Amino acid sequence: MSKRLVTALITLLTVLLLTGCNADKKAVTEAAEGFLNGMVANDLDAVSQYAAEDFMKSETMQLMDPQYLSDAFYAAMNVNKEDMNEETQKVVDDYVSEVVARAYKNFEIQDIKVQESSAAVTAKITLGYDPDASAKIPDETIDLISEYQSEHYDELVSIYTDEGENAMYRKLYNDLIPIVVGKMQEALSAGTVTEEKTILTLEKVDGKWLITALEENRPGAALGSTEEAAAAATTSAVSTEYAAENEDSAQGSTSSEYADEAATDGEYSE
Repeated sequence: MSKRLVTALITLLTVLLLTGCNADKKAVTEAAEGFLNGMVANDLDAVSQYAAEDFMKSETMQLMDPQYLSDAFYAAMNVNKEDMNEETQKVVDDYVSEVVARAYKNFEIQDIKVQESSAAVTAKITLGYDPDASAKIPDETIDLISEYQSEHYDELVSIYTDEGENAMYRKLYNDLIPIVVGKMQEALSAGTVTEEKTILTLEKVDGKWLITALEENRPGAALGSTEEAAAAATTSAVSTEYAAENEDSAQGSTSSEYADEAATDGEYSE
């Protein structure tokens, strides 16, 4: 084989290799952009066109579903959603819906690496709120809970005596959830935009590039952190604030029993 022919073959192979790499890089870019555009639009149906089925079922993607967040909120307190009145349910639903709507506002792809059938895409994501700040319970919320404690203590003891523990907790949660979540809603609305680095992992499946994992490079990045904080604050108000009140008062046997329940349980179940 002549030297000229060898050179021609090497050139041809190089061109084919580069063409294949460029084609994969283009396909990876299109998949990443399609996925992120769907996240910005809060359109999970569009997102699913660029993501593996298993990944769409992962907790990462479930956290983009307001219904999942709402269910997680009630589960964190061991509260049946059906026991909450319409106002309480609306407060929670409105809050988690806004969290999801604000999650992805914009994005910028910064780096793409492709290696055979796997790829990694680094993107800068602009969030419409500050998750870390929104997850903090302001001091004024604790003050409002304390005020509620003072104003409704006798009423709650009466409900506990006449109707039982579950009825008392239904009253507590229906009254306290709007207070706590309402203040977190204010913090969410007042928060400034933030940025985070996100790494998308893609795999080539049957000739199509699909997102299989998403890693957010920011402490407390999970959307669920704000819902967990609200649930924790409400549950804490039930389990500790009322227990402390009872410890400092002499209300008789009924109040003592109520204090013991609140201090050891802090939740109710059917």
